[in-house]
Amino acid sequence: MLVLFALLLSSPAEAQRNKHKSSRQFDFELRGGLNFCQIDGDASAHFNKIGFHGGFNTSFPISDDARWRFLVEIGLTQKGSRINNSTLDRNISLLYVEVPLMIAYDFLEDKNFRAAFGIAPAILAHAHVTTDGSYDAPQSENYKRLDALPVCVSLRYRFTDHIGIDLRWYNSMLNTAIENGSGTYRIFRSNKGQFNRLIQAGITLCF
Repeated sequence: MLVLFALLLSSPAEAQRNKHKSSRQFDFELRGGLNFCQIDGDASAHFNKIGFHGGFNTSFPISDDARWRFLVEIGLTQKGSRINNSTLDRNISLLYVEVPLMIAYDFLEDKNFRAAFGIAPAILAHAHVTTDGSYDAPQSENYKRLDALPVCVSLRYRFTDHIGIDLRWYNSMLNTAIENGSGTYRIFRSNKGQFNRLIQAGITLCF
């Protein structure tokens, strides 16, 4: 957080020294909408858990033409999964405070189309798991407090200067569960367990 704060403070000064500086250094955006979630490694499939997200971000230019930008966001997002088969009926709801950090590029002459990629570290604020309709305390306590390395890809299109839509894809690269009876793995085999994966769709308000 100290590094991010230093970046935010130093960016305007650096921009002032740039001969081709943009007339608008920072932009700001409110975003919110729905999550379509699953957890890889928990015996579920398909993005059949519906959640929500909401957040606030700002970005500043890192190139002379201000098209390349660094984006910092903070928000709430609900992840999880819905398992409903012949042997198990379980609903997993995981509420995270997340801080996406992304490199973005603005396309088109009016810069209304933005693509971005990066990571979105997230702290677990609340976990609620029900099994067969009843609260499941052991399962609710089985998720790590930090989802440290979700990768994130984002697309946003503005219809006007202030209103747009966006689409994001997230995939956790590190195991998010404390204990795993089964599971899959990411990157290397010892990194085995459960991994959040979700698609976000929503509305953006730009300033």
